[in-house]
Amino acid sequence: MLESELRLANDAFSEQRFNLALAHYENFFPSRVSELAALLSESQVLTHIFRNYLFCLKVLGRNDKLIRILYEYLAYNPLDTVLRQTYDFKENTRRDNSGDALLSIIVPVYNSGQYLDHCIQSIRSQSYKNFELILVNDGSTDDSAAIISRHAAEDPRIVVITNMVASGNPGTPRNQALAIATGDYVGFVDSDDWINSDFYDKLMTLAVNNSADIAFSGGFYNHMSDGRVNQRTYTTVGFDDPNSPRFKTHDSFMIWDKVFKRSLLEIFNIRLGETKAAVDVPFIFSAYYYASNIVFDDDLVGYNYRRESESSVTVAHRKSSNCEFEFQAFEAVKNWAIQQDIGQYYYSIIDIKLVSSLMYTLKMVNEIYFDSVFERVKSLFEIVNSDDLKQYCKANRKWWQFREFQVVLEKSAIEVKQFLEEKKRAAEEKAFAKLIEPRFKMSGENPGVLFFPCWMINNPYQKMFYESLYDEYGLSIEGYAPKALGTALIDKKKGEFKYIHLHWLHNFFDFEDDTVIEDTITSLSYAKENGFEIIYTAHNISSHDSKDPVKEKLNRSRILELVDHSIVHGNFAKSLLVEEFSVDPQSTHIVPHGTYGNFYGTMPAKEMAREQFNIPDSATVFLFFGNIKGYKGIFNLLSAFNKLRAERDDVYLIIAGRVLDEDIMPKLVSECDDRNIVFRPGFIQNEEVATYFACADLCVLPYEAVLTSGAAMLSLSLRCPVLAPSIGVLPEIVTDNIGMLFKDFEDMELKLSLFADGKSPIFDASNFDEFLHSYSWPNVVKNLPFLRVPAPLNYVKKSI
Repeated sequence: MLESELRLANDAFSEQRFNLALAHYENFFPSRVSELAALLSESQVLTHIFRNYLFCLKVLGRNDKLIRILYEYLAYNPLDTVLRQTYDFKENTRRDNSGDALLSIIVPVYNSGQYLDHCIQSIRSQSYKNFELILVNDGSTDDSAAIISRHAAEDPRIVVITNMVASGNPGTPRNQALAIATGDYVGFVDSDDWINSDFYDKLMTLAVNNSADIAFSGGFYNHMSDGRVNQRTYTTVGFDDPNSPRFKTHDSFMIWDKVFKRSLLEIFNIRLGETKAAVDVPFIFSAYYYASNIVFDDDLVGYNYRRESESSVTVAHRKSSNCEFEFQAFEAVKNWAIQQDIGQYYYSIIDIKLVSSLMYTLKMVNEIYFDSVFERVKSLFEIVNSDDLKQYCKANRKWWQFREFQVVLEKSAIEVKQFLEEKKRAAEEKAFAKLIEPRFKMSGENPGVLFFPCWMINNPYQKMFYESLYDEYGLSIEGYAPKALGTALIDKKKGEFKYIHLHWLHNFFDFEDDTVIEDTITSLSYAKENGFEIIYTAHNISSHDSKDPVKEKLNRSRILELVDHSIVHGNFAKSLLVEEFSVDPQSTHIVPHGTYGNFYGTMPAKEMAREQFNIPDSATVFLFFGNIKGYKGIFNLLSAFNKLRAERDDVYLIIAGRVLDEDIMPKLVSECDDRNIVFRPGFIQNEEVATYFACADLCVLPYEAVLTSGAAMLSLSLRCPVLAPSIGVLPEIVTDNIGMLFKDFEDMELKLSLFADGKSPIFDASNFDEFLHSYSWPNVVKNLPFLRVPAPLNYVKKSI
């Protein structure tokens, strides 16, 4: 009977009677993919005949079925080469030439008002313009709704979904957005995160040009609450190679660092889970399985993930519950695998992720839940294919992961808990060993400087300062985390290094823990006993917002008693340090903050910069740039700007920087609710800095208290004039040909008004030439005579 059907189908096909051929082919070929694969494996001839069936579908306009069959079969049998050629039958992704949105960007929102404006602005400012932005307000009770409404009124690309009652999980609002999305591709952004301006331009160019099912970026920036920014990058080797043990596995199991072809999501109804956490798990497993054409941009790191604490929401759930959501997520995946008749190889891939996730859960879960969670984990591990897991761990040098798996299978809950505690202790010891490895290193001919803390990721000051010291004095230089200062490092480095250099003294004491200052004093005293000299740079004399000024001054005094050489940024700072702490003026050296040179790259044209912020070319633009704290007077600036706005509509204010006083955020968000105010809270990436200053006409520093200002030096380095208070060392830096000083906030208001009226001095770009020369790093570091060692005749500098 089946042979007869096949003969009739082939006859009809040869006569181009495709409807009849299709009917006979469908009677012959099974619809269940596992049965189809078994049949085609019997004969390559049958595989070629099956291509005739697919051709019938194409000719008769049954593209949806054709595409689904190809996705299913190629996912089930990734080693197939014959049918993969038929992939050309699939319609190409629609090019960026229609009125429809090519990209749908989905942002779920729940009480994220303090960050939401920045998130939305970063999306609206994308250089890739052809998108729709779907904002889902999932029952927020803060000012999120007002922020969404303002942006929606300004940008017709924004679509709003409002849930009057919160769904209680992060998956539901995303699924609501997927249900109405119209783009050819879909991207996701979390409402407290933001993206670089070219993020989707690069991803979409990659995706569209390759008709990709998924386009991956190369990593993301992890922003910690203490200001640290870590860049995480991915390994993509083997993901699209069926012969690799890393096939269909990727370092990223998140949805927000890539774009997905929406037709793929719709064909297989790929949706987020709707559990308390781990909602990405079922979505990613399904998308990775069916995706046949995957592309990567390993150099693209443009997503900024805000981690306000060391523990993410998912981690918090793991520590405070029995982790039911984790088991539900993998149960959903296993049910999906059975229902969709997936290839057997993919069960091993699911198992690999299951083992990794559940081991992490065991390490994080609260002790009161450990035993019950352990029993469930063990029961799931018992059905894992251990041979496949072992092969994966071996190929990826993750023997420790296979060892953990074995321990769970072989040991009791008490024994596993002890095993994990031992691993934790070993990890802490390893972390300490890593702690006393340098974060920055230059090798010179002369005994050099160990500096603490090494904060080069967020601030180029140290990098430029120490590179200049190296060039000028031939010193060896190493930078460390503040906790590395101790006897172990001193013993390791004595003889090779001569100086310990301290920055930002608040890192070396703790108001809640007196052992920190005692350890600091002990370490510095031990260093001096072993021949080290102590250098201190006074970036400030005392903290502007100290919790305990009396105790802070006492702690600083104890440290400064051990200091041999002090560095200050100006005459005012020197006099204040001598007066407050009785340091020796003869050993206090003035080394101004140097310029930033070309660190931030080429300045874009003003017109291009303003386009990114949707600011007219004719407007007057004021800029506040840098960390935002109470003493920096941001509300004084907003008050002055609002008075200007009452009189004119051609002035704009950009506020950009991390808000370090979280208690002022609600008021700040409220007062920035003006279409002429661009508020960008968060760390500004290095490649974005020049755009802000190119956009601005005047950088305004409304500080209530300050000693020196890196923001002032940055602005002047980029030839943007500044308006700054006549306090600290600023009068020594800001001359009347490159900026203005104000004596009080009434004077600041007046100068802002005069500037907007065009009645201020003209600050031509050439005015900055003398400043840039005088404050270049090679010039400012010359005033450290104690570092100068006569160079030997055979002196040759080298760096690593």
